[in-house]
Formats: sequence, C-alpha cells, structure tokens
Amino acid sequence: MYNVRTILYSLLLAPLAVLLWSCEEEAPPIGNGATASSVLEVDYVVLRPQPVANQLSLTGTLLASESADLSPQIAGLIKTISFREGDWVRAGQELVKLDDRQYLAQQQKLNAQLETARKDLERKEQLLAINGISQAEVDNAELLIASLEADLLALDVTLDYTIIRAPFNGQIGLRSVSPGVYLSAGSPVIRLVQTNPLRLEFNVPERYAGEIREGQPVRFTVAGRDETFQGQVYAAEAVIDEASRALRIRARVPNPDGELIAGAFADIELTLDSIPNALLAPTEAVIPQLNEQAVFQVKGGKAVETKVRTGIRLTRHVQIREGLEAGDTIMVSGLLQARDGLDVKPGEEIIIGPLSN
Repeated sequence: MYNVRTILYSLLLAPLAVLLWSCEEEAPPIGNGATASSVLEVDYVVLRPQPVANQLSLTGTLLASESADLSPQIAGLIKTISFREGDWVRAGQELVKLDDRQYLAQQQKLNAQLETARKDLERKEQLLAINGISQAEVDNAELLIASLEADLLALDVTLDYTIIRAPFNGQIGLRSVSPGVYLSAGSPVIRLVQTNPLRLEFNVPERYAGEIREGQPVRFTVAGRDETFQGQVYAAEAVIDEASRALRIRARVPNPDGELIAGAFADIELTLDSIPNALLAPTEAVIPQLNEQAVFQVKGGKAVETKVRTGIRLTRHVQIREGLEAGDTIMVSGLLQARDGLDVKPGEEIIIGPLSN
C-alpha cells in the first residue's frame, strides 16, 4: 500500500517540476546580469525651467504716517471747539481756543506802560540835551522800554498758546473734552492722524535682513477686505532686535480713499527674489553631505550620484543652481537604498508646477 501511494505522488509532481524548470530556462536577463528583484523602481522628477518667487509670509501693523495727541501748552478753560469728530483738517487750522481774557488784559496794560515809557524817554532825552539830567537816567529809561517790549513778546507767545492748531493735514479722532472744561498744561484733548499714506510695520527674521532693500514690493491683506493691497519698503531699523533676532521694516502704503485704517493687522507677503528660469527639485531629493549636497540622477537605467549647489529654499522645494541642467532626471524615492551605479527603473513622474515660497 505504501509503494502504491508513493508512485501516485511521484506521477502527480513530475509535470509541475518540468513546468518550473522550463520557466527558469526561458526568463531573460535584466540589465547587465541584474535580476528583476534587484532593479529599484523609483519616482522621479524631470527638471524644467520655471519662474519662482522667493517670498516671506509675515504679519504686521498699519500705522498712521503722522500721529499726534494734541494738548495745550498752558492751563486754561476751553472757550470754543472748532471741529467735529472725524473731520479732515489742514495744517494750521484752529481746533480749540482757551479763555484768553486775562492775557489780553495784561497785553493792554503792557502796551499802556510802553507808551508811557517812550514818552518819558523822549522827555529825558530833551533834558539831557540841555544837561538837565545825567546819561544814566536816559539809559534807565531805554532799559525800561526794552523790558516792556520783551514782556509783550512773551505775552504774544502765551496768547498763541491759547489756540490749539493742527500741526499737519489729517483726520480728527474722538474728543474727550467739552467747552468750559479746565485743562492743565499737557492734558490730551484730541488725536490727529495722517492716513495717506500709511506705514506698514513688520519684522523680518535676522537671516533675511541682508535681502531687504528700499523700494521692495510688499503685498498684504487685512481682515474684512477681499482685495490685496500693495506698498513699498522705504526704511529699516538700524540694528537687529536682540530679543527677537529680527529686523524692523517699514513700508509706505498709498491710501487716498481712506479704505485702510491705522492700527489694522496685516498678513504680508514680501518678495525677496524672483528667478525667471529656476530648476526646482523636491527637498527630499537633495541629500545633505559633509560640506556639500547631492542628488541621484537617472541615466541609462542607473542611479548616478551628482553633486549640486542649491539656492532659494521654498516650503517643499529647493532651487538647483549648479550641477544639473534642464531635462535632467533625478530620483525622488528610494534614496535610502540608492547608491552610485544601482539599477533603477522609472516609477511615477512627479510634476512640479509654478511655485512661490
């Protein structure tokens, strides 16, 4: 019984062994002696020139180009207020008038004293001509006139201080005082702001400080508005802030229609550089090495290690400045297994579209 079973198994397995042997005999070789299992399938990118903008995404604040909290230089009662809240005013325009009656009375008194002193000087000069008085008395009369004239000039300044005027063209804010209120010197009365143009203030990380230049374009949006606004860099702080390691930048923003409000928060895009024909590679395709970087090209079914120099770094891509040309193919996957001369075959092509940072 055992022999019969053995014979039956042998008859059943014999055709299968013949089939497997014939398949091994007919399998063609791959590459230069490579087998199918030794060929690494890799995703790849074909480098194509394309424009790219190196941009920073930042946040900032819109500031008035000029802003002043107006206050009196002397104490006094508010006599009149010559503006409405929200008014646009011109430089030199009267805004607030303090009670000036006491100063006008002093002015009238000094003018009368000055007139008397001048007549007294004239009389003494006549007496001096006939040796009726000494030169010292004439000199004293002249000194009195000079003193009274100086007092009048000082009083004119004080009278001018009773008027609060707009120091520049701008818009009045909300007032917190009324006629009849007594103001101390320096008490804030009203805020005046100039909002055309506005200033956009923001901070740039230290590593980008050397790439900021006057006239650089700035694009930004503000809450509640769909459109994108533009400005131009006009100034930078003289030093980098030690705490934040950032450089403060200001841009000038036209605001002729008053659409933008000072104090608003802004989401900013600052263009550092623009390259019309950049070669971009996925960041993961570039392998950092000691003091250099490399990629693996795909050439003739082989992985070829190639040294490169990089440029602009974007969020997920990096510019290849040297080492590769347009049309070259580089590996994106399989980099851990890759080595120079490894047999590879193409998998999925990764397409890089127009990009900005």
